[in-house]
Amino acid sequence: MNAITLIAANTFKETIRNKVLYNVLFFAIGFIFLSVSFGEWSVFARVQVMQDFGLATMSIAGLLLAIFIGVGMLGKEISSKTIYQVITNPIERYQFILGKYAGLLLTLFINFVLLTAVFFLTVLNLGGRIQFEILSAILLIWVELAVIVSVAILFSTLTTPTLASIFTLGFYIAGHYNDLVDVEILVSQYPFWGYILKTIYFALPNLEHFNIRSLVIYELNVPAAFIVNACLYGCLYVVLFLTIACLSFESRDV
Repeated sequence: MNAITLIAANTFKETIRNKVLYNVLFFAIGFIFLSVSFGEWSVFARVQVMQDFGLATMSIAGLLLAIFIGVGMLGKEISSKTIYQVITNPIERYQFILGKYAGLLLTLFINFVLLTAVFFLTVLNLGGRIQFEILSAILLIWVELAVIVSVAILFSTLTTPTLASIFTLGFYIAGHYNDLVDVEILVSQYPFWGYILKTIYFALPNLEHFNIRSLVIYELNVPAAFIVNACLYGCLYVVLFLTIACLSFESRDV
């Protein structure tokens, strides 16, 4: 078992002992059940409303886990000085970062499996049916959160846990609104700020590529090629952010 696997396993054990994990998980499960009530009050189909709220809840729960556990895990290692015991062993710093990421991603995956099971049981209880397209929406939410976790680790190597949490949340918001900014109009009206926003537009990932919630809920066609391309798009950004995180951690004086 190599160093990355050992660190990933240890990270997974630490995260499942974290009370924040269970608080977020119970919140998400409770909100999925509560979404049934929202469907009763809505003029739209109950199942569709429940699916919309359920998928949104899974996305928010994953974001909270990425921020509070993803950022806190590395920050805790540095602040508690336990990182000295790790980096003095015959392992590379990049192995430490990749191991942390793998452990956090495994925790996120298992939580998503549990939330997906609760989600589908609730849909079936309402008389709905399990659609394969819903799994595509859940997959892209998980890919999006894989990107967010890599960003959380990157910011953790650069600054304090508090600032890293704020920056990660800001990244999430900016990534979703990145699709809504008409940068070309801004460039023509305000050249200086327009070009800055244009740079940000191309530098940040467009997280709306992972949001197909409305399409699958209303049974609109989502090409398989789009799902594959979105997954590859997310993987490329994960590699980019983890590479920067490893380089940053290599040069950091801990």
